[in-house]
Amino acid sequence: MLYRICAGLLLLATIGHTFGGMLGTARRGPKAGPEADQVFAAMKSVRFRWQGADTTWFAFWMGNGLCVSAALLVGIVVLWVLGGLDAMQRHATLPIAWVVCASMALTSLVGFRYFGPRPGVGFGVIAILTAIATVLG
Repeated sequence: MLYRICAGLLLLATIGHTFGGMLGTARRGPKAGPEADQVFAAMKSVRFRWQGADTTWFAFWMGNGLCVSAALLVGIVVLWVLGGLDAMQRHATLPIAWVVCASMALTSLVGFRYFGPRPGVGFGVIAILTAIATVLG
């Protein structure tokens, strides 16, 4: 059951990241002051060639952010499936559970470092709950 709670929390985080963070910011801008707005506008307008593609830093930012959303979907599914396994099956999947836990812990550290306390705490809670679910197996 705890794995499924983690999956639900990760689903909420993914929705927030995708629609609030990536798509919302792309639509309305960062709302972080005039300097940030200027940088954001430049990210959209300055074009360059990269590995054969005509692109912008905005496109890099958006593409990477949406790739994060896609990767988080894998975590949601894995946590949900782990929550439906019996004890013997869970034992066989311990390496997968610990990798998801480590991934959430690393995402928490990156969140604290680059995006502030909200994503850091959110992913940290998911990591801790995943660790508890894995230990309790």
